[in-house]
Amino acid sequence: MSNNGLTSLEPLSAIKHLVKLNASSNHLTKMLDFLPPASLEWVDFSNNQISKIENVDKNLYLRHLYLDKNNIQKIENLDKNTHLRVLSLNSNYITKIENIDNVHLEELYISDNRLTKITGLNKLPELRTLDLSRNEIVFLRGLENIDSLRFLNLSLNKVSKILQLRYVEGLLLLTELDMCFNPIQDRKHYRL
Repeated sequence: MSNNGLTSLEPLSAIKHLVKLNASSNHLTKMLDFLPPASLEWVDFSNNQISKIENVDKNLYLRHLYLDKNNIQKIENLDKNTHLRVLSLNSNYITKIENIDNVHLEELYISDNRLTKITGLNKLPELRTLDLSRNEIVFLRGLENIDSLRFLNLSLNKVSKILQLRYVEGLLLLTELDMCFNPIQDRKHYRL
């Protein structure tokens, strides 16, 4: 249903066994504004005009949620979605990572937002992939206890001090770290 200029998905209430929904690149201002299907697992609402995360708790089996390129300012209303594994909020207006303590995320994509600090991640024991690129992050405190983290993208931020790397050096499973286009890359021996 992508690229259609849709403003509502209410007619989808008749589809009781919908599992996957791609409603990207429309004119939606509300998400999941239809009766919840029995086991919706995958939803893409990217590139719409959604300003609030809502109605997600009605879809308890949701595993993948893509909300890139919307007008979202706050992460909210996800605490009942214990099956959610992938959350993508790239290119929104989010200033703080919050309200995801009870969610068992494995992948979180939150690049190109307005983040200045890394918060709200200490209760995500299964988080493996984290994309914080294209933000305003200066300090890496908040990453030190994410023991399951394997892939971390911090490119295009404002990290400038070598000492900030102490917050990631103890992450034993970390296999890929992208710090490109931060002021730190101009420091001598920073790669070492």
